[in-house]
Amino acid sequence: MGTDNIKVLITDDDGDLRELLTEAVRNWGYVVSVARDGDEALRRLRMDRYDIVISDLMMPGMDGLTLLGKIKELDNDILVIIITGYATIETAVKAIEVGAYDYIAKPFRLDELMIVIKNACERLRLVKQNKALLDELRGAYGEISVLKNSLARAGLKVHGEAEGEGEGEGEAESEAESEHAERGKARGRQQRGGTLGERDHDAKTADACDRDGRR
Repeated sequence: MGTDNIKVLITDDDGDLRELLTEAVRNWGYVVSVARDGDEALRRLRMDRYDIVISDLMMPGMDGLTLLGKIKELDNDILVIIITGYATIETAVKAIEVGAYDYIAKPFRLDELMIVIKNACERLRLVKQNKALLDELRGAYGEISVLKNSLARAGLKVHGEAEGEGEGEGEAESEAESEHAERGKARGRQQRGGTLGERDHDAKTADACDRDGRR
């Protein structure tokens, strides 16, 4: 995910710090917008889509933790980096519990913030990649389901046709066997008839010869 595709919203009531951060983050190649407080930040977030929000913890009106909670309600995919001058374990734990991606304590060097933003971009890239893979898997699963259904329907049809063909073949075989048996019986009758005829002819011949002999 290139830096030119990442939109960052910087929220801080300190004008000097806001201007410094805006110039630095923009020079790193990100698209930057600014808000002077939490209310303005929410208005911008409702009007446009941002990937990262950098917010001061202590601001008049809505503080950073409250803004963080509202951002997560609005879009849980937005990564929020909290800047605080009150870096205590309790503050850090609270920010993470509410849903902050990371926090950075004042005073800080700009390269520290740059590293945190780069890490956030990598996190966004991985999330986007995972979603794309999940979409592909869902699409592949849908195609597999359609194919399985098609094969199931085709399988039932082929199975039915095979049974019909099997029955036809069985009937043909039975008819052939019956015809063969009838032919066998006919040949047997013919053979038996021939044998009886021959025996009768032989008997008549023998009787004639006997009569001639007696004469």
